Amino acid sequence: MTTLTFLRHATAQDRLLPIPDAARQLIGKGKRQAERAADFCSRHRLLPAYLLCSPLARAQETAQVFQHKLRGCPPPQTVGWLAGADAETMREELEKLAGSGQDDIWLVGHEPDFSELISLLLGSRKPIVQVKKASLIRLETDFQGGELLWGIPNSLMK
Repeated sequence: MTTLTFLRHATAQDRLLPIPDAARQLIGKGKRQAERAADFCSRHRLLPAYLLCSPLARAQETAQVFQHKLRGCPPPQTVGWLAGADAETMREELEKLAGSGQDDIWLVGHEPDFSELISLLLGSRKPIVQVKKASLIRLETDFQGGELLWGIPNSLMK
């Protein structure tokens, strides 16, 4: 079994601003959310073994703030398939990583991508979860099925 932990990007600039979606950056609230997630992980001795991140600016910033604040956290590795790939493609990529020995993978990315992937890993073709900004969801999977271990919204990480 492989453990996957999902961290959705924190609050970013409004999507209605006249800037490309991929360039939207974290606002002050988002930076505080990413720090809160890192503090929560530190308090509960949750440390990524392997940290993957979408190439979009808001995910990159979330991962960087998280990594800098969480002592011992590895640097994020950027993977393009965390930005808009379908759930089946993401599942295949994660299964390849697990096959190469990665059994504790953390991901920083987006909605609805995460809810679709998590739902698929839990055996549903329809979304059955929703990942809130800067929240954490952990599950175990063999990539044919899985078990939801826990989910913590950022607002409860205090």
